[in-house]
Amino acid sequence: MRRNRRRTEMTLLAMLLVASGVLALRTARSERVADVVLSPSWQAHTWYQLDDRDSVAHCELPAGARYRLVMGCLGDAAEECTVRLRLTPISDQPTLNHPVEIHTQASGVVSNTQSWPENSATLSEKSEQPLGTTRDFFLHVTDGDLDDPKQYARITARIVACGHRVRVFLDQQLPGGEVPQSRIEELVRTLESDVVPRIESQFGPLRDVDQDGRFAVVLTPWLSRLQGGRTSIGGMVRSSDFQIDVPPPLGNRGDMLFLNSALPSVAALLDLLSHEVAHAACISQRELSRDGRLSEEEDWLSEALAHLAEPGWSNLDHRLVAFLEEPSRYPLVVPDYYRAGLWRNPGCRGATFLFTRWCVERHGPNLVRQLVESRTSGIRNLERATGQRFEDLFREWSLSVASGDELAAPDLRTVLDRLGFRGLRPTMFHGDGTHEQTLQVRGTAFTVVELRLASPGSRTLRIVGDSGARWQFSICRIPDESPSDSDEVPLLANRRESQPSH
Repeated sequence: MRRNRRRTEMTLLAMLLVASGVLALRTARSERVADVVLSPSWQAHTWYQLDDRDSVAHCELPAGARYRLVMGCLGDAAEECTVRLRLTPISDQPTLNHPVEIHTQASGVVSNTQSWPENSATLSEKSEQPLGTTRDFFLHVTDGDLDDPKQYARITARIVACGHRVRVFLDQQLPGGEVPQSRIEELVRTLESDVVPRIESQFGPLRDVDQDGRFAVVLTPWLSRLQGGRTSIGGMVRSSDFQIDVPPPLGNRGDMLFLNSALPSVAALLDLLSHEVAHAACISQRELSRDGRLSEEEDWLSEALAHLAEPGWSNLDHRLVAFLEEPSRYPLVVPDYYRAGLWRNPGCRGATFLFTRWCVERHGPNLVRQLVESRTSGIRNLERATGQRFEDLFREWSLSVASGDELAAPDLRTVLDRLGFRGLRPTMFHGDGTHEQTLQVRGTAFTVVELRLASPGSRTLRIVGDSGARWQFSICRIPDESPSDSDEVPLLANRRESQPSH
């Protein structure tokens, strides 16, 4: 009996030990600390990574300095994610430290007027059509479904000019003399002597879809009253027009662009034509694959490549300012602008131009041709061409913008100065531990915060973002008002598994 009792006691003790071990294991797992940033000192102009695919981060901030925090979100561009900041007195809780790679910035500037690899165009046999010949074109002019034929307007246009590479059509609804013949002839000269050869050397030859030997330009006032009269644009190239298997009115089965008959100034027209012809060249390269028709490039990357072809800033300056004023509002990766409700959104265009320009700056001008000729699209295309993960490119670019490196290029600085734009204006957070700072960030966008310690003494920065949003948290010390370079101030930053915020 006593032996049985002893056996029972030993069994109970073993069960308690096992149970306590399981409890300790569960506790250890819930309090796991991973990939902690540890630096011997705060170094000026150095960014420290606080995250590793987690939505919660802690960082100890020594007193006597200001800090710049960049919080990027890699979530869905259609969603707006929330992140909260709090500064509190240093905790006595010990932290485990493991080194994490420190991201530094590379220098270098790329101009949007670089020389590019040469590539000669191949022309088909000419199909002569006399001046005055008419042709019907179709254009989507409403907010309706792009696949609904009822949403398209018929445009009957006549040939008013013809060069060696370009044929110009004029919408017959325009009264005589509405577009002076001198401007039409100037349009042909600009395209044939500058735009077409320059774009073909950068992106590759235009495809002669309809085998008439010339690229068609359709001048129409319809571009001033799209989406029921709410939208006016300067020009448009549609991939559906370049596809023989897309019947009218959904496509026009020809290499062409639509151009607003209200022509802008000479400089603005050059930028506009460069942008639209670049679209046509990019579409042509995808259609020319020996493996058949390729999938279309995603809108965000397609627009970025077209903006890179512009020799001036008339089509970009306002878009850059829109993005830089509130970068958290404008997602970078938007596969379909129209369906996302972001068609011609200026901030999104500014973001994708700056990002792709930065990528070309890092990887060289041949990157453009690699992207254009790829069999893939979007992020996958970019990762294959650069050999880098998108998340790494996104972090490094956002830090380049936040630090001012990206905006220091002479050409960018000139246009921003002309517009009176001094640079990014970060959100100011004077944290005293009594309140939180709550910020909203769209997927594939970022926000910049300047932290100022409101009272003496070091502080613990706590960052809590929406779970599942794939956050990137990076921080650096701003040299102004910071300790001398000889002072060694430790940086302890620990990340924990997501826990409910209080």
